[in-house]
Amino acid sequence: MTASSRSALMLARNRMRDVTEHDALRRLSELARELKAEHDVEFVLTRLLEEARVVTGARYAAIGVLSKDRTRLERFLTLGVDEATQQAIGGPPRGRGVLGLLIEDPRPLRLSDVRGHPHRYGFPAGHPRMRTFLGVPILYQGQAWGNLYLTDKEDGGDFTDVDERAAVGLAELAASVIAPDDP
Repeated sequence: MTASSRSALMLARNRMRDVTEHDALRRLSELARELKAEHDVEFVLTRLLEEARVVTGARYAAIGVLSKDRTRLERFLTLGVDEATQQAIGGPPRGRGVLGLLIEDPRPLRLSDVRGHPHRYGFPAGHPRMRTFLGVPILYQGQAWGNLYLTDKEDGGDFTDVDERAAVGLAELAASVIAPDDP
C-alpha cells in the first residue's frame, strides 16, 4: 500500500468516526426528546439499553441500580440475553469484581478483555462469553445512582472513545430523565 493510499484510508476512517459520532449525538438528542415526558421508569431504562446497544454496537447492555447505601447492586436490567440464558445464569449480580470497581470508583471503565482483568469475579455457569467491556456511572446530583454496562462489540472490536462518549451521554440522559426522589 502506498503512502497516499494509507493517507486516504486514514482520512476515510476519520470521516467514518466523525459521522458515527455525529449520528450518536443526533440519536441521543432524539432520545432525549422522546423520553422527556415519559414517566414510566421501566420504559425509560429499556429504551436507554436499546439505544446504548445501537450507538455503541454492543451485543449486551445492562443497567445496575445501586442500593441506597451505594455499596451493591439492588437491581440489574439486561438487554441482549434471552430468557432461557437468564434462567440458566440464576440471580442477578450484586456488584463484585469489575462491576464493583464502578461502584467503588464511579467513572468510565473500558476494558479490551474483561476476563483477564485482575478484579474479575468470574461468570456463573450458563453466562454468555464476554470479552470487551464498557461501564459508565449514572450520576444524579453528583451521587452514583447506578451504572450502564456494555459488553462485546458486534464487530468483534474494542469499545472506542466515541462509544465511551456516547455511553456517558446516555448515562447523563438517564440521570436527567429518571430523577430519583432519593439519590
